Amino acid sequence: MADGLPWFRADTNFPTHDKVLDLVGLGAKGKAAAFVYFCSLAHAVGQGTDGLIKKATLPFVHGTAADARLLVDARLWIVVEGGWQIKNFGTRQVVGAEAQAIHEVKSAAGKKGAEERWGNARNA
Repeated sequence: MADGLPWFRADTNFPTHDKVLDLVGLGAKGKAAAFVYFCSLAHAVGQGTDGLIKKATLPFVHGTAADARLLVDARLWIVVEGGWQIKNFGTRQVVGAEAQAIHEVKSAAGKKGAEERWGNARNA
């Protein structure tokens, strides 16, 4: 994991969202594209890309060019220079300063916990 978070927000209505249902209605290829979309969310949050999926990253979200076309057609991804942008990513995921603040709090808490555990062990 880069500087991103180890989790992302997933809508509990994801399986019944109209865009996902449209994809699933296409059969196996649509189901595969829906899986790629879900993986793209995890990748974007984990790598801190703010929703950008670069063309070179497509294999890392288990996607193909055909999957990307389906996601664009379903209006889940938007074509941008060098790849795709997950539509509405910033309104649904922790990004930018908010993500950095969470990372810093977790990092400080981890350092404090380690100091309490190992610092006290050295003094015992």
